[in-house]
Amino acid sequence: MPKKTPYILCAFKQPNDQLLQPIYAFGQRQGWLIELCTETLPQSWQGDGVISDYLTLEELAALRDIGKIPVVSRILPPGGNVRSVLSDTRAVARVAVDFFAGQGFRVFASVSARDFPGEVCGIPVSPGRALLELTRERGLEYHAHYCAPVEGNPPAYPEMVAGIREFLRNLPKPAALTLTSVWVVAPVWRAVEELELRVPEEIAILCNSQRPLYTCYTPVPLSGISGEHGTVGLKLAETMQKMLDGDDVPLEPEVVSPSAVIRRASTDIIAVPHLKLATAIRFLIQNCGTSVGIGEAARYAGLSQSMLNRLFRRYLGRTAAGFLQQLRIDRMKNLLDSTGLSLSEIAAQTGYSSPVSLSLAFRRATGMQPGAYRELRRG
Repeated sequence: MPKKTPYILCAFKQPNDQLLQPIYAFGQRQGWLIELCTETLPQSWQGDGVISDYLTLEELAALRDIGKIPVVSRILPPGGNVRSVLSDTRAVARVAVDFFAGQGFRVFASVSARDFPGEVCGIPVSPGRALLELTRERGLEYHAHYCAPVEGNPPAYPEMVAGIREFLRNLPKPAALTLTSVWVVAPVWRAVEELELRVPEEIAILCNSQRPLYTCYTPVPLSGISGEHGTVGLKLAETMQKMLDGDDVPLEPEVVSPSAVIRRASTDIIAVPHLKLATAIRFLIQNCGTSVGIGEAARYAGLSQSMLNRLFRRYLGRTAAGFLQQLRIDRMKNLLDSTGLSLSEIAAQTGYSSPVSLSLAFRRATGMQPGAYRELRRG
């Protein structure tokens, strides 16, 4: 008797190719038939499982047997027939704040499509809320704008742009702005252009995504946070298969962290008042893929190495060597996440003389070997 084909519904309020592609690839290997819908659900749909992003149980109630078949969600708390794969919004906040603080910013801000004030298993649903939590903890200046209220309908598009425009107009400059989703990229750019703000000189912009359609084709290409969506998609699919197989899937959710920042022109600025320090920082950013060291950066900026280290501690609260190491670790993470390059090839692109020296540095920084990190991220 042939094996029954599992019918899986992907119900996504915000469809995302980087999220869906690993689900479809996994489903093909497992013999699934996948159907895709947005928040308009197929009435009385019947099947074997539902994978969803931000739809509530009330919104999913139109599906037949929704209380009986496996449901894997990015937002629902686990319990009964529901399991969760969550984005680690606190890790997203740390990546964004550490990145901007490392470039000397003291004013932090975010624009989000909607405010989601709740938590799932102790993790804030909204990256904007996680940013608020982290900046308060560190005593940093932070400003947040939500395009739509917690409840009710979002404003009409002109009103949404006007709200963003007013927020950006009143924001102290220079500011480090995080866009918590790709859905606010276009209205934010409209507001930026209407105000004739200079990016990145007045506002440096980082997007919580590396999706090229949203980050590479803006008037100034956007830096993005990488490594999350593909891993979330894979974990959603793997969890669904375990439930279909009747495995005992723990209630504790899978939590996926981002890997690193992909630097583009929208954050190509050093917000420190010391010109020679800014010159050294820019030199390190531009050359972190080579074997250059702190001595070369100091000479390029016209400083002694000891003075450069004192300036790093004074303005950035860290050593120059620690800054360079983080640049290289971020680059390693991105290459491990997004390419199939060997460790020898990655070492050659991150300033290390061999795979051994790369592995030692990566393990000191992350507690993991590069191969284990890649396997964890890709399943």
